[in-house]
Amino acid sequence: MNQKKVIQLFTLLTFTFIAGCERDNVSTEKPKETISLERAHEMYVAYQRKFNALTELRGGNEDASSGWHSIEFYKNYIAYLEEASKKVKMEVSGLRLYYVAYPDDEKSGEYRDYQTYILVPTYFDKKTNSHVAFDPLHIDERGNPLPIHEVITKGMSNRNTPMNLKSRELQSAETASSIANMAMMCRPNCPSSL
Repeated sequence: MNQKKVIQLFTLLTFTFIAGCERDNVSTEKPKETISLERAHEMYVAYQRKFNALTELRGGNEDASSGWHSIEFYKNYIAYLEEASKKVKMEVSGLRLYYVAYPDDEKSGEYRDYQTYILVPTYFDKKTNSHVAFDPLHIDERGNPLPIHEVITKGMSNRNTPMNLKSRELQSAETASSIANMAMMCRPNCPSSL
């Protein structure tokens, strides 16, 4: 075999090995968190009772009933979070899903008053033995994350929440984050195929 073919074969084997290593941490086994079709239906019916009560309360105006992100969004979002977290030497342990609603304001536009969800990264806190919401974009000089759960539930101006952000970040109209939203919500923009 000539040197050029040896180099090509070595390169091919190297890329195959690297690609295989990248998949080593990802299992193709069925996750234990999957549920049966029957359970999915039972949960949908349980939700529909609340959905119908809310629809009645809203004078017949239905709320959002589902949301959608592409698989590419999830792959890219997780890769983004892992890279941002690596820079601050913290490991993402999962995603917390918060159920929220769009406020009744101009910024919400056609989504105004519809329920939705936001995705927030978590890290595992060994001291409390729990997964804690955090944002890799907001870590103080000592490596402590901003308490994102408190920021989401109580707001940025809550005096009981330690704010270790630089003052220029707090003075801006809106503070950038790694929190995700903007799913395609079914109501007000349900696809015709549903």
